[in-house]
Amino acid sequence: MTKSGPRIGVALGTIGLSANEWLECAGELAKLPIERVWIWDHLMGRGAPDRPVLEALTLAAAAVTRHPTLSVGTLVLDVTKRHPALAAKSIATIATLAEGRIAVGIGAGGDAAEHEALGMEFGIVEDRLELLEASIEIFRAMLEGNPTHRITRIQQGSAPALNEAASAPRPSHRVPLYVAGDHERSIHLAARAGDGWIAPVASFARGIGRFRDASERAGRPGLTAFALQVLGRGESLDGTPFGLDPQGWLAAQGEAGADSVVITVRDRSDVAQLSAMIR
Repeated sequence: MTKSGPRIGVALGTIGLSANEWLECAGELAKLPIERVWIWDHLMGRGAPDRPVLEALTLAAAAVTRHPTLSVGTLVLDVTKRHPALAAKSIATIATLAEGRIAVGIGAGGDAAEHEALGMEFGIVEDRLELLEASIEIFRAMLEGNPTHRITRIQQGSAPALNEAASAPRPSHRVPLYVAGDHERSIHLAARAGDGWIAPVASFARGIGRFRDASERAGRPGLTAFALQVLGRGESLDGTPFGLDPQGWLAAQGEAGADSVVITVRDRSDVAQLSAMIR
């Protein structure tokens, strides 16, 4: 197929695969003309307690180490699951293993049942959005700038307070932070403080105009917009709009305003199908 249109990324699911299977799939994806492999952030499966579920940041570290040409990202890192300073420190460590090959998709969380099962506070949407905004500030402070500079104090809403915090080493390449979500505050936060915005295709179509307008008002034109194709339960890749007409679907997303698309795959079969579609 032609390489015109939006750039292509692939979201590789973390539920139902062993670690070696996941890493082998990531290696196959690394051979394709894609910009990065995006990693789901789940800690539990659905409906089957013994079904394997792999942790996103651990996988990111393993993937960039095993596959030297592979870039990775989180899709999306839930701010409700980890202390933001600890998450930023983990990402800084991964970035030192693979400078310029990690990006962070970050969001306000979306799986209340998973949080409840693991004893994690989920909270109301307003609190989670405040935590998202504060987490981005913490990530920026700990990932960028002079590594000897101490963060004097950051506290906002329900976020943990940082007081005389420091993080070294810091990545020599800037780690992009892409805000996910179709809530109005998420869209405006992406425009004001992120490096781009991520949303499923249906939400993308409704929100892209608002994102571009907000980016212009913030004096930050040119931010990256990602349209995500979600693979439904039991749905095969070749039955999705992308699978039925890859070139036509990519062209349509470009016309809708997407700079990049993210195609979801779950297993070896999906990876093989995708390889045949985009080589």
